[in-house]
Amino acid sequence: MDGSILALNCGSSSIKFAVFSADLASLFKGQVENIGGGLSPRGIIEGKHLVLDPSLAAHDSIIAHLIGDIIVPRSGAVAAVGHRVVHGSTVFSRPVLIDEVIRARIAEFAPLAPSHQPHNLAGIDAVEHALPGVPQVACFDTAFHRTIAEHLQLFALPKRFADEGLRRFGFHGLSYDGVAGELARRHGASAGGLAVICHLGNGCSIAGLVDGRSAWTSMGFTPLEGLIMGRRPGRLDPGVVLWLVERHGVEAVDTMLNTESGILGISGISSDMRTLLAHDSEPARLAVTMFVDRLVQEIGAAAAAIGGIDRLVFTGGIGENAAAIRARTLDALGWLGFELDEMANGAHATTITTTASPRAAHVIAADEERVIARATAKLAGPDQG
Repeated sequence: MDGSILALNCGSSSIKFAVFSADLASLFKGQVENIGGGLSPRGIIEGKHLVLDPSLAAHDSIIAHLIGDIIVPRSGAVAAVGHRVVHGSTVFSRPVLIDEVIRARIAEFAPLAPSHQPHNLAGIDAVEHALPGVPQVACFDTAFHRTIAEHLQLFALPKRFADEGLRRFGFHGLSYDGVAGELARRHGASAGGLAVICHLGNGCSIAGLVDGRSAWTSMGFTPLEGLIMGRRPGRLDPGVVLWLVERHGVEAVDTMLNTESGILGISGISSDMRTLLAHDSEPARLAVTMFVDRLVQEIGAAAAAIGGIDRLVFTGGIGENAAAIRARTLDALGWLGFELDEMANGAHATTITTTASPRAAHVIAADEERVIARATAKLAGPDQG
């Protein structure tokens, strides 16, 4: 393959990107925030601020600017582009080359992920406009979890709803894929067995892996289920949602569940865990306590679902950087055989349990962009998969 590989993750108000050489060496990465909503976009590349014209107010113009004025001058022609696509439903269990038919199928799943899928599609369309004819690859967050047993995908509802597509899908699959690969590289054959991975960021979920394959996940039909998150409540009694809708209406409740809940809603201060850990107030402490309590419960559920636990992994912004959250979690899981190494944890070491600990806990950085780039190189390279 001649040229660079661009990995894109397009959200509602942000674009994360990473550029790799044809042999998958990382060249540079960055992100643009404040897209739309009348705000001036701001960008960062390799920790340095990127000055953007305020007239760049949408995904298409920003992606065209990134490709034409930043990526190509720095790394040469773009040979292929890979995209994070949140939802692949039951149709896509692996990355695919995008054509008109595939794009149409991706669009069909937009109602399953209305806060994400339209923006993933906007990135695909923007690249097609900026780089006509350049191969594009869709990498699905849900695909990693297609190995989960059927009985764990279904809800206890009449079967006709499952036939309509109502089932547990799971998300953050690109992150889990990358962590599973890194575990195998670091620990070889011993990385097999039973691993529980905690992806903790603004969105949070857990996956239970058996020999590197997803066997259980905390998120379900949508990214609202499971752990308490930055702005999402996680697991709720369905009666709570009915009660809220009856009193406040569907639209208001949808907004509240997706943007006003979670640790932001509990604390009334921030959705950022760093802020809450530094904030000396009872609401902040309550939000942190509830976050850890639900995390511990869901780790227990994962271990029960997969038949035990050999390794626990923390990844994502909170998982990789919040030593206090890791410490409180492992302290609560001491009965499972996790013995925290306080110095290692404070230094964000790759292994944060003692050498005598019956079970190991690790910190592994999420690298979704590399997972996307690897799949893109495989599918868009000269051998076409």
